[in-house]
Amino acid sequence: MFREQMQEYVEVSREIVKVIMSDNAAAALKKSLDWQETVIDSLTETENQAADLVRDILSVEEEVAEKLLETEETMQKSSSKLRQIELELQDVCQKNESLETSIKFLKKELEEVKNMEEEIAELEKEVREDTTVVIPSALYMAKLFHSVTKIDWDYNCDSTLIKGIHYGGEIAQPICIDSTQHSQIFICDYLWSLLSTEW
Repeated sequence: MFREQMQEYVEVSREIVKVIMSDNAAAALKKSLDWQETVIDSLTETENQAADLVRDILSVEEEVAEKLLETEETMQKSSSKLRQIELELQDVCQKNESLETSIKFLKKELEEVKNMEEEIAELEKEVREDTTVVIPSALYMAKLFHSVTKIDWDYNCDSTLIKGIHYGGEIAQPICIDSTQHSQIFICDYLWSLLSTEW
């Protein structure tokens, strides 16, 4: 549109020049025409520069739009990754709380076990002290019992039988009593009857 207007302007100018040239002002008109052509050339160059500038601006706008799209895509990916990391962190925090609770419970249990061990150790110490002071050893009791009763017991027999050998008389006498056939009073009286009353 601009070029068409310029073309019309040039044609009108040339017509005016023809009309004026018929008079005697040829030099002034030629100068005016040269100036007009210079202005037209300047306008044409400006138009070309403006077109080049518009093309450059459009190219820059296109590059900026592409970079903006890439940036938005990167932001979406980063946002998605951040949400995933937050979820993983939340899971880890929950597991950590559960582990801390378990550790506290186990520590409490361990303290209770240690306290029980200390109590058991104290009881064992008391029992050892009491046993050594008050109760004679089992070996001493067995020797004392043997020297009084003169009986060697058979500990390998059936649990319902009372077996052994009595050496208190002139002849060794075997003992074999079925505890299921006799009362405890009878067994006790029989064993007492074997003991010598002579000291």
